[in-house]
Amino acid sequence: MKKNSFLYGTCILIIVNFIVRFLGFAYKIILSRIIGAEGIGLFHLVFPILMTLITFTTAGIPVAVSKLVAYNLSLHNKRGCNKILGLSLILGLLVSSLLSIFLFFYAKYISINIIRNKDTYFSLIALTPAIPLITLSSIFRGYYYGIKDVGPPGTSQILEQIFRIVFVIGSLYMVSPLPTKYASMIAVMGISVGELIGLLWLLFKFKILEALHLRRTYHVLKTKSKAILKKIIIISIPITITRLVAVIMQSINAVLIPQKLQLAGFTPQEAIATFGKLAGMAMPILFLPFIVTSALVVNIIPTVSQEMALKNWKDIRQKSNLAIRITLLVAIPTTALFLFFANPICMFIYNQPDVGTFLSLLAFSTAFLCLHHTVSGILHGMGKQVITTIHHLIGMSIQVLCTYYLVANPMFAEKGFILGFLLSTFLICILNLKSLNHYVNLNIKLIDHIIKPLIATVFMVFVVIYVYKLCIYINLQSIISISFSISTGFLSYIAIIILSGSISFETIKYIFTKK
Repeated sequence: MKKNSFLYGTCILIIVNFIVRFLGFAYKIILSRIIGAEGIGLFHLVFPILMTLITFTTAGIPVAVSKLVAYNLSLHNKRGCNKILGLSLILGLLVSSLLSIFLFFYAKYISINIIRNKDTYFSLIALTPAIPLITLSSIFRGYYYGIKDVGPPGTSQILEQIFRIVFVIGSLYMVSPLPTKYASMIAVMGISVGELIGLLWLLFKFKILEALHLRRTYHVLKTKSKAILKKIIIISIPITITRLVAVIMQSINAVLIPQKLQLAGFTPQEAIATFGKLAGMAMPILFLPFIVTSALVVNIIPTVSQEMALKNWKDIRQKSNLAIRITLLVAIPTTALFLFFANPICMFIYNQPDVGTFLSLLAFSTAFLCLHHTVSGILHGMGKQVITTIHHLIGMSIQVLCTYYLVANPMFAEKGFILGFLLSTFLICILNLKSLNHYVNLNIKLIDHIIKPLIATVFMVFVVIYVYKLCIYINLQSIISISFSISTGFLSYIAIIILSGSISFETIKYIFTKK
């Protein structure tokens, strides 16, 4: 594989994402057992505030950097790449610093009047240094993705997660026991510690020669900054709006769901704990397939952007179809695992029986969620971010209505949110697919792309069930039973996919030879 090939970057990022997610899950398990469901709930009350603020600097700007750097690189304009990075860093630092100042001075107001939980005040204060750190790291990663060098950003993510875990778990053990609000604050502080280490690594890997070149070209930034800034803004604004809507939805859910659950008959503690189980336990498992789709999206945006610069529509069509096929091959069996094995998985990870019920219901959205993620990335690479924004607004409006009207109803309660999530995900996915098909004429074959993976998935489910029951029968430990049964099922799925011809040798050859 060539180091700048689409597959190479995707494979490296899949490995990185797997390591980061694995560390993240281990962290979540340990953290949830140290600070409990209420502590996790408090953490997830303030987390949407951070996500809302950093969306202004990390949603659109890094994507714009990746897209514009890839575009200029395809035209052999290395100087233009450096100009884009330099201006983006200045812009990101300025905006993120203003956002940090705003959060610092309005933390008490937000905790009392917006979140309506005064215990979140110290956690909000602890968020302030994270905003500029996350912003600068994201812009640097966007630059590296644009030049198709995924090594430095991948390593930085792993280092960030490791140091975050060590800091939080170590601090909690050293000062334990603590009131829940202070334990949650330490978990929030870990975000800044991890981001600082990740940023330092990116700066270390950024060549000194390149940094000096940025200084030499700073005077050019003054003369051409308006044109560059205009391009960054045109790309960034629709993507930022889309992400902002999603993050605002998280914030609304963090405030609305506990309140509406209380109207449905839950006590305040039960409402917070239920929200923690739903948002902090079930949802992270649901997003596990993003290990693959995130890697696809990060690579497909600069790849499609380069092909757009060269007007190579044939390669855009081929790589779009390839990305969708990979997404389906991952999403379909994952959906089955979440549907049939949610309870054993969640009981092992969290030791919370009702989390499995939430996951099994959310699982119906898995395939549509993954497809919408991948297809959005392709459309962004093509410069069609306005279309994805409109689709996202339509879908999110449905979710808001369901959350507002159904969660307060005792007949639905937390299931009202789940229903809204399913409907919005399905609608956004269908609209995005329809738009992409309009531009590139997708060639999705029903038998090879959907039917054969479904058949392989059915076989996989039977294998997993049989092996799991066998492991339980011979009294193997839970972790061994789950890991061995899922691994065996996964291998059987891969075998059926290959034997059925769902992936042809021509496709494999294309993957390993094309840039």
